[in-house]
Amino acid sequence: MPLYDYRCRECGHRFEELIFNWDEDDEIACPNCSARDTERLMGAPVTISRSSCKFYSEGQCSAPENSGFS
Repeated sequence: MPLYDYRCRECGHRFEELIFNWDEDDEIACPNCSARDTERLMGAPVTISRSSCKFYSEGQCSAPENSGFS
């Protein structure tokens, strides 16, 4: 389930939305003003890997709180 960034063309509010089906992309409403005139934004992918922390083998590396990674 991909998480996409959106911007409302009516009020300019930026928000994220989980998309379960490609058909739902046309139905995204702004949580700020409820307008359905939204656009999907380009976002940078985020990757967390154990090898990205030089202290992982020593037990000193941990993922940010509430990230879903441990």
